[in-house]
Amino acid sequence: MKKISLLISISILSVTSLKAQWTQVNSGISDLTQGAVTLAPSDTYLFSGANAKMYRSNTDGNSWTEIQPPIPLNVPVCGYFYNGIYFAGMNASTSCIYYSSDNGSNWNSTNGAPTASVVRGFIYLSSNLFAYTSNLGVYKSTDGGLIWNPSNTGLTNLNIIDMETINNKLIATTIGGGVFISSDNGNNWIQSNTGIGSGELNGTLTWRMGTNLYYIEQGGASYISANEGLNWTTWTKPQMMGLNPLEVHRKGNNIYVKSRHLDMTVFQLKDSIYLSQNEGISWDNITSDLPSNLNGSGLFEFNNFVYIAFNNISPGLGIYRNGINSTAIEKNLNTQKTLLYPNPFHHQLNLSNQVEKIRIYNILGKEILYLTNPSKSINTTFLDNGTYVLEIELTNKSKHIQKLIKN
Repeated sequence: MKKISLLISISILSVTSLKAQWTQVNSGISDLTQGAVTLAPSDTYLFSGANAKMYRSNTDGNSWTEIQPPIPLNVPVCGYFYNGIYFAGMNASTSCIYYSSDNGSNWNSTNGAPTASVVRGFIYLSSNLFAYTSNLGVYKSTDGGLIWNPSNTGLTNLNIIDMETINNKLIATTIGGGVFISSDNGNNWIQSNTGIGSGELNGTLTWRMGTNLYYIEQGGASYISANEGLNWTTWTKPQMMGLNPLEVHRKGNNIYVKSRHLDMTVFQLKDSIYLSQNEGISWDNITSDLPSNLNGSGLFEFNNFVYIAFNNISPGLGIYRNGINSTAIEKNLNTQKTLLYPNPFHHQLNLSNQVEKIRIYNILGKEILYLTNPSKSINTTFLDNGTYVLEIELTNKSKHIQKLIKN
């Protein structure tokens, strides 16, 4: 039997669940009644905002110090660290891009930045820095972010929700126009929606895993491109992405996905966080004891910690930190043995080896049952029909993963 596997397009997905702990890290933040946001870090500082105030931390979030935002009482929408300078993207009627050379102690305006807009994010390619906006398309800087100019030739939709790079190409995802591609550092854009349904051009995310691009639309439609966005084919999302992935963050080889699920056990929506270190072939559920409230956002990795904040839909929670790193998810998984049978099963599972521990998870990664020293037969009448993932630990401490189906 293969390890926890679901055939997704041309790749195999496996999901395991980790038990690393999330802790609140809000010391120094004065008011969480309107929730909090996290912004991208610099090389030495974390940045956050809460109730119109901006904060930074050089203690991995253990303590926060208030700093003045670029515009009084206006916390940046996004942050970006590039070539020793920290950039803030704003929702403002005036200039929407500011920069700091001293981690937010002082802010400077930039020349030519978009005005009366929302800067949703930044990205760089080939020594050029790009900012994407809600209504003015893409802006480009060739001097490290001091001077900006519109870079929209061929970009017929200026409502940019996300940007990605793959090799030497820029990918812009729009609300209403689908995907646009630039092969010349943003000087010219070509709309590239071949294969995407005409009613599925309200994009939300585009990201890269391995050599493929992935596109998600507001209604949940999902597509994959194996040729850098030139053509798209329907993609069946892995079940761990739930109703839709809401956020994707990459740090080196680590890819984090926050996705929304319908938890049928309580008939409520909940968010979960997953980590892949092998370009999406396998995923670890790192949600663990994170509150199940909705609207966590600003998912970032910094100094081997993962951070997420809860906004005003979930007030009072603030910022959470998890100490997951590469060593925390190393597992001794032997995937060649069939230890539980039959598959599919009905009212009973049988063991072919002596087992010390068994954990049973549903397909969303929630632990359903934990057994120690189980008998050779396990009563499963209490389980609903569906797909389950079982992590089995033998007496020699080796761990094995199986995906089983109850019908």
